Amino acid sequence: MGEYNIGQFIYRSRKAMGLTQEEMCQDENGNLYFSVETLSRIERGKQRPNYRTMRYMMRRIGKENCFCAPYLKTADYYVLELNRELKRLITLGEYESAEKILAQMEEQLSLRYATNRQYLIRIHATIDQRLGRISTEEALKLMETALQLTVHSYGTERFFFEVLVPEEVVIVCNIADCYGRLGNIEKALELLDILLMAMNDSTLQLNYPDGLPELVNRNRIKWLGEQGKYLEAVRECSKAIRECIEKGVAITLPSLFYARAYNLQMLKDTVLEWKEYDQKVINSDYVKCALLAKLFHDENGKDRAIAKLKKEKN
Repeated sequence: MGEYNIGQFIYRSRKAMGLTQEEMCQDENGNLYFSVETLSRIERGKQRPNYRTMRYMMRRIGKENCFCAPYLKTADYYVLELNRELKRLITLGEYESAEKILAQMEEQLSLRYATNRQYLIRIHATIDQRLGRISTEEALKLMETALQLTVHSYGTERFFFEVLVPEEVVIVCNIADCYGRLGNIEKALELLDILLMAMNDSTLQLNYPDGLPELVNRNRIKWLGEQGKYLEAVRECSKAIRECIEKGVAITLPSLFYARAYNLQMLKDTVLEWKEYDQKVINSDYVKCALLAKLFHDENGKDRAIAKLKKEKN
């Protein structure tokens, strides 16, 4: 339970479920499990729950296995190895190969578990959308259906209080991307801002995997630029690049250098005050993107950066 502040986690999760303190202390039959005073002390960090109480509370808020067990419910280590390879292929845009790996995994995953069903819906939607089999609207509907399997507060005001596990964070990023592609950039930014606020909440003491907060921030920067807030996007990129270097999270750097170059170029092309900005500075970010993308075997990222450099040269 050391991944977060227990009191804050229980408080936020209870609020996300729409439960009062009295309801939280009762079981499904209305029987009092422990006192409101005890819950209040736990939520305020004045008391740590014992194992029995903690297990009950986690079950009551629907988080019994979220932080205590692997996301994918399988006893087969080979499936987890396949999952790692699947993530790599999707990152590199090799969707046909990823689909073959997914088919192998699907044979091994039990659909009894909500998290397994959630995972399969998300990955199928991602691959099908990237291969042009389904529209963005269809992908959005599938992603939201997947999220609601474990996050019942989504779509309500209570979602602001939700504490999400890494897979749920990724799904929300996918949902935000769909909204952005459909032209609803405000909704995309709203969802990403909620994620960042929760992930940066020091009272929760969350330990997300390296690169995940940076992924969320990179997505936010993308939609800031698409919204025409080029200068804000540039500033956020520079800040994110410094943080990635300090943390040693290099895998996000290619996309950040690309985003900074793109938004600087848009400033130079559309804002009179930036017309004389040094093109060499912009091109240097594209070069950094291309070199780092090559280092991470990201041919798509490398090609995009080189195409931009050729365009500016001509």
